[in-house]
Amino acid sequence: MRKWLRITIIVFSGLIGLLLLLWLGLAFYIHTHKASILKQISDQLNDRLHGGELSIGELEPSLVQSFPDVSVSLKNVSVKDSLWKLHHHELVKVSKLFVQVNTLALLKKQLDIKQISLQNGTIYLYTDTTGYTNASVLKKKDEQVNSTKGSNTNTDITRLNLENVRFVMDNQLKGKSFDFDVSRLRGSLLTNDSGWTAKIDMNLKVNSFAFNTDRGSFLKDKDLSTDLELHFNTKKRVLDIPQQILRIDNKQDLSVGANFSFAEDKAFTIHIIAQDASLAHVSTMLTPNIREKLDSIHMEKPLDAECVIKGGLADKGTPLLKVIWKTRNNNVTTKGLELTECSFGGSYSNDWIPGNGHGDDNSIISLYDLDTRCFTIPVKADTVHISNLQHPALTGNFRADFPLTDLNADGVFNFTGGTAKANLFYKGGITAGDTIKPYLKGTVEVLHGVLAYTPRNLQFTDCNAKLDFTGQDLYLENISVQTARSKLFMEGSVLNITNLFFTAPEKLQLMWKVHSPILDLNEFRSFLGQRGKVVQTKAAAQKKMTRITSQLDLMLSTCNVNLNVSLDKLIYQRFMAQQVKADLSLTQTSIRLNQIALSHAGGSMQLSGDILQSGNNNRFRINTGINNVHVDQLFYAFNDFGMQTLTSKNLRGILSAKANISGNIYDNGKVAPKSLYGTVGFELKQGALIHVSQLEDIGNIAFRKRDMGNITFENVRNNLTIQGDKVTVPPMQINSSVLYMDVSGVYGMTSGTDLYIDVPLRNPKRDEDIDDKEMKKKRRTRGIVLHLHATDDGNGKVKIKLGSKKKQEGQDVTN
Repeated sequence: MRKWLRITIIVFSGLIGLLLLLWLGLAFYIHTHKASILKQISDQLNDRLHGGELSIGELEPSLVQSFPDVSVSLKNVSVKDSLWKLHHHELVKVSKLFVQVNTLALLKKQLDIKQISLQNGTIYLYTDTTGYTNASVLKKKDEQVNSTKGSNTNTDITRLNLENVRFVMDNQLKGKSFDFDVSRLRGSLLTNDSGWTAKIDMNLKVNSFAFNTDRGSFLKDKDLSTDLELHFNTKKRVLDIPQQILRIDNKQDLSVGANFSFAEDKAFTIHIIAQDASLAHVSTMLTPNIREKLDSIHMEKPLDAECVIKGGLADKGTPLLKVIWKTRNNNVTTKGLELTECSFGGSYSNDWIPGNGHGDDNSIISLYDLDTRCFTIPVKADTVHISNLQHPALTGNFRADFPLTDLNADGVFNFTGGTAKANLFYKGGITAGDTIKPYLKGTVEVLHGVLAYTPRNLQFTDCNAKLDFTGQDLYLENISVQTARSKLFMEGSVLNITNLFFTAPEKLQLMWKVHSPILDLNEFRSFLGQRGKVVQTKAAAQKKMTRITSQLDLMLSTCNVNLNVSLDKLIYQRFMAQQVKADLSLTQTSIRLNQIALSHAGGSMQLSGDILQSGNNNRFRINTGINNVHVDQLFYAFNDFGMQTLTSKNLRGILSAKANISGNIYDNGKVAPKSLYGTVGFELKQGALIHVSQLEDIGNIAFRKRDMGNITFENVRNNLTIQGDKVTVPPMQINSSVLYMDVSGVYGMTSGTDLYIDVPLRNPKRDEDIDDKEMKKKRRTRGIVLHLHATDDGNGKVKIKLGSKKKQEGQDVTN
């Protein structure tokens, strides 16, 4: 046994030794025949060149790399075409090129190349704008076959390796650029009856994968790794790549397949399937023009997508691109829009209208079976199209049916009850500043709404409305609103709302008609002041429902409103009116009372003017006409016009007047003290002063037999001037049932009273039977005349003393 083992070891060692001797002999042969081997390699490679230049710097044997075969290392290898000096792109330029040759063939003095390995260099296929390519340096197939007949070479290369090689296909004529940094590539080739099959294991980085350099590159700066299997049909001249896994940046797997035809049609198709792909990551794989539009969209969950790219290898321009995708229960956010619980299918195509090219202007995005919540509102749509991505236009029919509480988002409107239904067709732009004229048609219905309008602190119940969009205009119909003490029925219109709602809300004109059986303006006093600020809660801010409601709030605060009002009954503080007809104009900073007519206190009133809203102290101007109004009711309704000594309890009579007054009014509805200025012309018929304490005091002293608690008057007329809290009274003659009086001076509403009152002591009852007015006028001043001076006592009351304008410090003056 030991003998046979020793014999086996000796034989095996001998074979190894023989092989080593043979291998060393080959190495010696290569070393001593470098020039001839280099010439054979050069001749073989030159046989493949046509009108070009091959340059090899040095040849060295590489014995270990391909043992037991022999490899030679060619250093500084360069292949140039004849026009290299014009374009400066060498077809091949590598620092090392390893050629593995068949050992047995080499013993027969034949060069059989089995494998080529390239290291540290560039393969650059360049085509200029005329169609000339530096690859023309390579001979055609039939020429290669003819040139190899009778030679001592075998060109059946079955393996190709690349390491740190940049591979570029730069086609200036077709506007295509493919540029890869190949860190590692191992390829093997197996021929068969129909052609060949290749297997490639590679890692590379994509510098450019552009079918149209004007549009940019797919997969820009992406790292790719894959094991590919390729099939080439020699007869059909078709390269087929079955669906295989391609890993992107070591975190996203894509299933990629392709078909390239090098026959007359020169067409290609690339098929990509992505499952559970992040939209943000997918976006980085696309061209800049597509990525720019997708970068504004964020999807919380991944989606499934499938992409097909078709084109011609010889075509210039962007190939056809079609993408389909689907997602369920996703959350999607984009500029000014938030979609939650979002499920839909979709597609993208850059061939919207066949034959119109593959640019952004002929691209379309379609969404199918959309079911989502938009700003918490449930929305459905069968089909939505976004066409012409250069100037995007959205088309779709949207439906919604939801409780109004879903609208609570940013504090402007706070709903606590009611429902809404919407069915709207929209066609128009979706980007800021676009010039596409929007079109909106359909209805929105609100039923039994309960809400608070926070900026004005108003509460509404049983709100019903129908909003009818007719294209560019909005008509508001069948609107009813109820508050605690008021009920309103309204209708209106806003023309051109779809064009101006977002771009210029201040140019909108709201035409509004209001009818009410009873309206209590005390509930709406907040409109006299500035709108309250809306403070968002943290939860509301997170919902981000700001664009629509905030824009609606902005529109309501800035648009112009023409208001036509018809009220059966109107209440404001103590004021009460019937049959109110009003025409008002509201702007952002003012309320203009164009014409108001009403019935009040047994008579009628007409009113016009304006209120300038500037905060809690607002300037107003009023022109009014009063006809046959009961003066006691008028004074009561207007809080005695600020007077303290003469109130509605002291007055009787029928008043007609014309007033032109300006002043300031607080946002709580009260007139600012000392702010009134203007004139009042009046006529009082059937007047009476009832229990005026100052007059009764005088009666207790001087006129005990006269009824000073109930003084009746003939018609009284005068034109008063109001300046702050002072009323200037021109000389005025008063003929009453107990006294004759001549009054002039200044009456102070709060202080500053300076009135002169001449009182003839003659009893008017002595002149009751005189019909001659001139005679009666002369007799009224017969006898004693008291000259009284009414002034403030310093405590807010009026004191009366004897005095006249001529003798302000005298005692009494008699006639």
